[in-house]
Amino acid sequence: MLTQPARDINILIAEDNDISRELMASVLKTQGFNIIPVRDGDEAIAAVESQTPDMALVDLNMEPKGGFAFVQHMVAYDIDVPVVIITADESTDILTRAQKLGVTRVLQKPVEPERLISITKAVLKRYGHNLNAFATKTYVNRYSPDQLMQRAIDLAEQNAKSRKGGPFGAVVASKEGEILGEGVNGITSRVDPTAHAEIMAIRQTVERLEKSDLSDCVLYCSSEPTMMGQALIISVGIRQVYYGLSHEDIAEIRVRESQVRAEIKQHQPAMTIYTQMGHDSALTMFKRWQALENKLAD
Repeated sequence: MLTQPARDINILIAEDNDISRELMASVLKTQGFNIIPVRDGDEAIAAVESQTPDMALVDLNMEPKGGFAFVQHMVAYDIDVPVVIITADESTDILTRAQKLGVTRVLQKPVEPERLISITKAVLKRYGHNLNAFATKTYVNRYSPDQLMQRAIDLAEQNAKSRKGGPFGAVVASKEGEILGEGVNGITSRVDPTAHAEIMAIRQTVERLEKSDLSDCVLYCSSEPTMMGQALIISVGIRQVYYGLSHEDIAEIRVRESQVRAEIKQHQPAMTIYTQMGHDSALTMFKRWQALENKLAD
């Protein structure tokens, strides 16, 4: 394919989660691309017809019209725009269907900024775009609190859909927003009763920093930490914890903990502040887990 002369490159981002869409947009803007942000498949179809993007990044699960419905429209009307489907689902069924519909790439959630940039540039080059003239900046991996919470939720959803464990994810970050450690629930897959998401994230952080004092770190969890996780949080000195779902929200899969949890809550030290954040997004993820067949609760 002949290389096209340098010009503005327009990238459509279709994602119904505002935080995820804004994060992807901010990453790609550092590379000099123009962004066309939309919230669902219908808006994406309208944007393709009116603005002719050079590439489309489309989330698989959007309401009322998702990623595959958008791709089917593109095929039906013979619109030649490369499409990258974004999903937390790693199943072969998704990959097979994407291939049959002619999807260019499938990008797994949570979306890594470097991976997003790499795939975007590779697809654009494949379609003949000249990127040499674009002034780019190195993307600094620093996130806002909302983005860090969304990442924990995305980790939880990916873990649940891959059947590796329950719908729990956690992120440890510096106060400046740099991710220091991540974890997902692996009690069943690892055969480890201590493999709660927040514990795995703290373990990774301690190993990376080579210190056990995390008093200058912040923890983000898709769900309120378990009693074991709370004990470790106290031990490493984390003073700020954000969580998406409360114990009451997920009571159906933490029944065994309820009595001990109530006891711990009565003696929770004042030095650790727990703040709920991103409840609606986390609840949407949890409902998707409830709808899964052969799901793992631990």
